[in-house]
Amino acid sequence: MEKRFRRRRRWWSVSALAGTTALGLAVGALPVAAAGSGSGQGSGTPGQISADPGHVTAGPGDLRVTRGAGQSRKEPAEDEHRLAQRQLEHAVRHPADLARLLRDLPKGGDLHHHLGGAVRAESLIAYAARDRRCVDAATYVVTPGPQPCAAGQRPAQDATRPGPFRRQVVRAWSMRGFVLPPDGDPQPGHDHFFATFGKFAEAEAGHDADMLAEVARDATRERTAYVETLVTVAAEPLQRLVDRVHPADPGASGLAEFHDALTRDSRFRAIVREAAAAYDQSFRDYREILGCDRAPAPRACSVVIRFDYQVGRAQPARHVLAQQILGFELARRRLGRVVGVNMVQPEDAPVALRDYALHMRMIGFLKSRAPSVHVSLHAGELVEGLKGVGRRDLTFHIAQAVDIAGADRIGHGVDLVHERGHQALAARMRGRHVLVEAPLISHAQILRVRGDRHPLHSYLDAGVPLALATDDPGVSRSSLTDVFQLAVAEQRLGIEELRTSARASLDHAFVEGANLWQEQDRYDTFAAPCRNDTPNPDGRPGAACRTFLAASPKAALQWRLETEWRAFERRCARDWAHR
Repeated sequence: MEKRFRRRRRWWSVSALAGTTALGLAVGALPVAAAGSGSGQGSGTPGQISADPGHVTAGPGDLRVTRGAGQSRKEPAEDEHRLAQRQLEHAVRHPADLARLLRDLPKGGDLHHHLGGAVRAESLIAYAARDRRCVDAATYVVTPGPQPCAAGQRPAQDATRPGPFRRQVVRAWSMRGFVLPPDGDPQPGHDHFFATFGKFAEAEAGHDADMLAEVARDATRERTAYVETLVTVAAEPLQRLVDRVHPADPGASGLAEFHDALTRDSRFRAIVREAAAAYDQSFRDYREILGCDRAPAPRACSVVIRFDYQVGRAQPARHVLAQQILGFELARRRLGRVVGVNMVQPEDAPVALRDYALHMRMIGFLKSRAPSVHVSLHAGELVEGLKGVGRRDLTFHIAQAVDIAGADRIGHGVDLVHERGHQALAARMRGRHVLVEAPLISHAQILRVRGDRHPLHSYLDAGVPLALATDDPGVSRSSLTDVFQLAVAEQRLGIEELRTSARASLDHAFVEGANLWQEQDRYDTFAAPCRNDTPNPDGRPGAACRTFLAASPKAALQWRLETEWRAFERRCARDWAHR
């Protein structure tokens, strides 16, 4: 039976999930018990609504289950899947149970993840203190020092001790305690969120490996097997080179000339090598921090991490194109474990809005030169009410990312229904297997988009693949578990849709290797070497399948997910039987 992205009938009702509230604790619609999710980032802080968990109520269950690969003749697996759905329906009435259930649920991968916003403010404080940085006492901006600090600044060590200064720094560097205005204005949350990065940037300098190690530990705690994180390296030497050799910004007609001049330059080739070495060094160092050479290695070492090169979009066109070219070179040659290219910084920034169409032309040009390079693009992260954003801006960003840039994935896609011909656009996305990365908590905090205003079900109804994601979990004070919890509590996703999101995250991951599934976005038949094998936590696949999995990190991750889901559903069935 074909298994694609289709929205199932809503199987419970959610009443009074609206909120006044403080997204400083992550998002205002999460059930109160989510504060105890214990998933790392969100511990004690995921959200605030009414203190009455009865605001999430269960209705009649829709227990339709589509058989997965290897399960067509295995009734026990089908029964376990149904019981997992019943367990989820029960947990919605008991939020503490929901948090535990979703923490244990295998989530596949996190495809929309910025390393620079991934770790807690408390960790950043520790880095700054270790490096003897200073913190401006009024703006909370980290400065290089040296200590003793200048007037108006305090040693970062002061923020390591409990007290008002530490609390103020944490709030300035994250969404903790930030209260959104009751009038629905998206600007204050948006501005506070993006302002955090400039405040703690100096604290992160030189700590990519520490941050990767923390990301791996957090992923392990919440059953995430793969993280594709966004990182920029070698930006400054590249900028200096471009300003010397090509100081004029290229237009749409000058892309080939700019590309050829830059890639022929020996200094650019040196920057490519420098960038690859920087990624490789961070990778080696984070695994050394975790102790991955020990036997047995810590569980965090089993998390697979790859990099997408992130391009800053709020800068002159020549620097945008140069960074795109660098990212394409790294990904095309598979250097530094770079598997894709993305564009970051606020989509509503004046330069980003002005040059959006040009940026899409740039990516489309580079894709024509290197069609094998994977691209994910932040597109449609816009709402009316943000400064400088007009109605017209909401009508074409996703379409140009898909049709002109040729993006393989779209990050956010919140303004879908405002796009011209949005239904035809969604149909094209489905036909081209363009996945949407959906960081729900980020949308609630930055854009004030949630509940019925969110296009999640518009995508699912159209059959567009979608994967839940975090975005900047350190800044948002949340985790992927918290995002899954919001998807259940507010978007009414059931166990099948959660499993499909997890599958899609690995199906559309840019990690190297062949796909476990015979057809993308169709989860009923494995590729030929594993077609007659069934993922089983108590056994192992046949010889041909084992050889296939050993040669493909992607397929190995997918097989691991199927095995972990089988074990998860068995636990759900066992727990249900003991009620």
